[in-house]
Amino acid sequence: MSEDAQASEAANSNELGAGQFADASHLPRLPLRPAALVLAVAGLGFALLAVWIGLHGRPQPAVDLSLHRWVVSHRGRTGERIARIVRWAGMSEVVLVAVFVVGLRASIRRGVLPRLNSALALTAIAGAGIAVEDGINTLIGRARPPMADWAGPAGGASFPSGHTTAATLFAFACAWALTSRVRPGWPRLLIFTAATCYAVVVGWSRIWLGVHWPTDVLAGWLFGVAWISGAMVVVTATRPQHRCPAAW
Repeated sequence: MSEDAQASEAANSNELGAGQFADASHLPRLPLRPAALVLAVAGLGFALLAVWIGLHGRPQPAVDLSLHRWVVSHRGRTGERIARIVRWAGMSEVVLVAVFVVGLRASIRRGVLPRLNSALALTAIAGAGIAVEDGINTLIGRARPPMADWAGPAGGASFPSGHTTAATLFAFACAWALTSRVRPGWPRLLIFTAATCYAVVVGWSRIWLGVHWPTDVLAGWLFGVAWISGAMVVVTATRPQHRCPAAW
């Protein structure tokens, strides 16, 4: 975003911020087509995976059984300790607070109320995604791996992985907000690469601890990416072009 565009954004924020609450229209505007493409691919992938798991029944797919058995037989104490620490990075109560703080700091809008509105909007998007995922998790009701294989605490149904979903929502919501602070090109690519690494590491921890099947984690990644991409599409499609140039 250029300096002129940032100044225009801040001016608009001063005029509108006090009268709006959790205003998503001031989140960074990104190119519509790439976001729509990611939404379509991730959304379709999650839908197909959810239907497949839902129709598969109680016997777990061979790919899940094979990978799970390999992990249980190869993990060590050090890996387990690291995975138990990493799991905190996917706790809903942790990531939602972190999303709010990042949204507050990343916003280019001036004044307490305008910044608060942007942070609340970002937190609401991530929180709604977690709530929807929780509903899907309850609806499908997939059984977790055997408790004897667990190396950490877990609860509820297995598909999709709640920790992985929350971590993915957090990482990409923060990356989205932070694009307002960097110029288009490799800096934004670097931010989204870091977000991907964050989500991958948290997903790995759930598999390594033996509390989720690998397809649970894959579903969490797909759902989280699709949800944030969908929010980007809505904001971009409903926001006037002149408010912030749509450039990477």
